[in-house]
Amino acid sequence: MRTTILVFLCLMGCQQVAFAQQFKRIMLFEQFTASEILFRNRSVTKVSLNYDAANGTMLFMQGEDLMELTNTQLVDTAYVGGRKFVPFGKGFCEVVHTEQGTILIDWLLKDVNIGSKGALGAVTQGSVHNLQMNDFGLDTNKYTAYRQQELGSTDVYRRRNDNTYYLYNPQKKRQERVKTIKHLTRLYPSHKATIENYAREQKIDMKDTQSALHLLNFC
Repeated sequence: MRTTILVFLCLMGCQQVAFAQQFKRIMLFEQFTASEILFRNRSVTKVSLNYDAANGTMLFMQGEDLMELTNTQLVDTAYVGGRKFVPFGKGFCEVVHTEQGTILIDWLLKDVNIGSKGALGAVTQGSVHNLQMNDFGLDTNKYTAYRQQELGSTDVYRRRNDNTYYLYNPQKKRQERVKTIKHLTRLYPSHKATIENYAREQKIDMKDTQSALHLLNFC
């Protein structure tokens, strides 16, 4: 009974938010995945989830309606496709366990325009005639720019991440925010040269998630 009440409270918030939002969504997973939500009272509910990495929201389908999981203060952990997410700030962070410790990923994905399709599929910065999505009978409001490209738009986009990572500092008893190599050298000032040399040798790109995790694990 208590689990039912908690789920009902979450759903009440979901309906009010999901219908109001008009943001383009970029899903972390290709499709909604069978998942479990563990509530703070240790009760569990099963639902299909996906994470909107453009807007920092956990989503699920209720019939034909796209719903947003709100009232996150009731949630302890969400397990999506074998991956672990916890409420953090206004959204969720993914919990990644590495050899040297635990890292939180605050996912942020963006579609960046790099030009338009020119002759023979080449990408050009010049202006070319752009096929209208309406020509295909598609509503542009329902698709991200990246998806529009896949469906026939001549605009060319690349998906980029602008993730924020968090490392726990036991001395200060708080999560330390990391986005760049400079952030890391400030956290570990006595190891600045070592971190910079390692990042250079390993060709670390903080905009690449696996590359960033590799450096964070090293630190």
